Amino acid sequence: MTEATQISATISPETRDLLERYVSAHGVKKSHLIETAVLHHLSALDAIPTDLVIPPVILVSRTAGKLILDRIETPKPPTPAMRVLYEG
Repeated sequence: MTEATQISATISPETRDLLERYVSAHGVKKSHLIETAVLHHLSALDAIPTDLVIPPVILVSRTAGKLILDRIETPKPPTPAMRVLYEG
C-alpha cells in the first residue's frame, strides 16, 4: 500500500455543499472523490493543449460584464458572411 499525504484546501461553501451531497448520494469517501477528481483533472490538463483549456470560472470587470450582458440582451444583426455560413 502506498503512503498517503494529507493536504488542506479552502473551498467555497457552494463547493462544500456539492461535495457533501455527492458523497452522501453515492456512498463514496470524500478523500477518494477528491483524489480521483485531482487525478482526472491533471490527466486532462496533460492531454489537452494549453490554449484549449477553458477555466471553470472567468473573472471579468464590472464594465466588461455589463458590455457582455448588453450584447446578449441586444445582439447585433448577423453580417453577410455570417448569413452565408449559417445558410450552408
